[in-house]
Amino acid sequence: MANPKATKLPSGKWRSRAFDYIDEKGKRHYVSFTADSAKEARLAARMHVPSGGRVNVPYPDLTLREAYKRYIDSHKNEWSPSTVREYGRQKERDFPSLMPMRLKDITPELVQTAVNEAALTCSVKTLRNKHGLLHKVLKSYMPSLILHTDFPKRKKIEVYVPTSEQVARASDVANEIMRVPILLASHGSLRRSEICALTPDDFTDTGVHVTKAKVKNADNEWVIKSPKTAAGYRFCPLPPNVVKEARAWKYFDLSPDVIRYRWANMKDKYGFQWKFHAFRHYWASLLHSQGVPDQYIIKIGGWESTDMLHSIYAHALCDKLPEYTDKVVDIFKTEFSADKPKKKA
Repeated sequence: MANPKATKLPSGKWRSRAFDYIDEKGKRHYVSFTADSAKEARLAARMHVPSGGRVNVPYPDLTLREAYKRYIDSHKNEWSPSTVREYGRQKERDFPSLMPMRLKDITPELVQTAVNEAALTCSVKTLRNKHGLLHKVLKSYMPSLILHTDFPKRKKIEVYVPTSEQVARASDVANEIMRVPILLASHGSLRRSEICALTPDDFTDTGVHVTKAKVKNADNEWVIKSPKTAAGYRFCPLPPNVVKEARAWKYFDLSPDVIRYRWANMKDKYGFQWKFHAFRHYWASLLHSQGVPDQYIIKIGGWESTDMLHSIYAHALCDKLPEYTDKVVDIFKTEFSADKPKKKA
């Protein structure tokens, strides 16, 4: 047990519990430890070794890869096609040292070793996502195994936000296929998958309704699906000129890969230094810099909370930094000016 709780008894002593075993009916059994202090009780519970010297495993002969497949198959009707496809990929490529092993042989130490190996080739965020699926699978098929995995420290995310001049240049040099996607991403916050699922009927005179996305399913085929979360359903206001161009666009059947490939070609040709997704960074950052409330930004942008906005998108635009720097200096110059009347104490 990673962090057992301790409860104070009427006698003044403290009690903590630790998992012991799972019986034939699937019921979990615990052992209690009593001590004079909460710290001692929790320590005793943490040090407890389940009956028989190892954890109870309901599926001892199942390999981890088989457990992944069973877990994915049992949930695929609940998940989006892209999630099923990605989890299937993870089953084949993640934690190669663990996948052939039987569940009964997997220990927290072996999981930590596998995570340490994976940390050499992927980011902390990706590593946590990989471990998240691993933890869900193990929790489903060997629920008594308690993981307490350590991860490398997160590195500060450096998000590139193009300037207004850069966005304008990108839309100016874009061909008839790419101009509308760039305008919809930079002026309306749309993702590639959302742009490629649009039809002319989704547009109104003032904006566009986002209700679907184009993604690949488990068979690697492009399909139209509903948004992953309720926040994905939204109305994005757009300038009249963008609405007019979008309605006349002739390429509503595009796949997200086409946009990605064509943007890569534009980067090489014109020297652009950002990914296509950075147009969404620009959209959110511009609104944030102009004082638009965060709750409005996340609603139009399709985020569930302000956490993502604060950690990634809430950046001042590069071309606004000199303006804000001068403004900060002017504020303090004015506040502490020798000509300013002093308040009486």
